[in-house]
Amino acid sequence: MPDVLALIPAISPAVLFGSAGLAGQLVWPLFKQRRQILTAQFCIAACYAAQYALLGQWSGTGVCAIGATQTLIALAAGERPWLRHMGLGFLPVVWLVTALTWSGLASGLAMTACCLVMVGRMQRDTLRMRAVMLCAAPFGIGLDLSVGALPGLVGALISACIGAAALRREWLARQAGALRLAA
Repeated sequence: MPDVLALIPAISPAVLFGSAGLAGQLVWPLFKQRRQILTAQFCIAACYAAQYALLGQWSGTGVCAIGATQTLIALAAGERPWLRHMGLGFLPVVWLVTALTWSGLASGLAMTACCLVMVGRMQRDTLRMRAVMLCAAPFGIGLDLSVGALPGLVGALISACIGAAALRREWLARQAGALRLAA
């Protein structure tokens, strides 16, 4: 047991925050309610913001922090469309932060992934929310590959697979419901 405990100090804070974000990425696609999905998304964004900050990746840090803030507004908005669409105001902020912290391809990937996730969070319908967020996956995967964020990469890959399965599950359930109503 002492050998295992000796490893703990060797784990960097970036890896710890990245691993916490990874844990969130593994579970959020399994949630069925919008509020649960958004709560998990907030935790993931906050953890990855800390991870990218510790890695010195300021574009990733900035867009994750903005994403966490936008998620809080989406949670507070609930069913109020005017407040939910206020999240669109964060898109120019993401572009500005990306421009100010530009570091090449990684910045472009971070910005694109963040913007797609933000648009996804504004969807009231969970099927549309899942579909738009799944579109962000290739950009998040590319970001993690380009900056060497291993926990984020693993999380992005697994989350994309789980997210695709959850999207399919919800799509099939809706199709079955539509068939029952038509019969």
